[in-house]
Amino acid sequence: MPNSRLPNSIFFTLVALGAAQLCFYAPRIPEILGSHFSRGGFVNGWQTRTAFFGTELGMIVLATAVSFGVPRIIAAAPVALLNLPHKEYWMAPERREDTLAYIRVWSAWFGCGLLAFSLFAVELVFRANLHTPPRFSNAAFVPALLAFVAFATMLVLRLILHFKNSG
Repeated sequence: MPNSRLPNSIFFTLVALGAAQLCFYAPRIPEILGSHFSRGGFVNGWQTRTAFFGTELGMIVLATAVSFGVPRIIAAAPVALLNLPHKEYWMAPERREDTLAYIRVWSAWFGCGLLAFSLFAVELVFRANLHTPPRFSNAAFVPALLAFVAFATMLVLRLILHFKNSG
């Protein structure tokens, strides 16, 4: 049975990092900050600091829901409502706990990737706003986005391959 201890620990470390990030930048960034940037890294959208922090908190809540809420919903849902290949096989009483454990671990890893990418993007926004005028680093963002897409693709492929066959 897969163990979710490592991804859960990483996730909660990332949440702590997000809190530290917020505490560090709160006194350093302007009250109105650039929150959306063009391809050239120039600001084309603004937000209050409070609204931006609310957005960051929302991203953490979303990643938490993906990591921990979705597996609980799947575990509580009737098998008839699940969209899972060969669900009768995977959700049979003798395999149900292993299947749910796999989904919990998969979701925890996906949540880690989502939260790490989100916190990195927010870090770039904070750093951009320490300068006048703010300038976003697309040179740092694009490789991070590509890494997240590759990570998510690898996870989705693993999920598909895991549940592709019955036995």
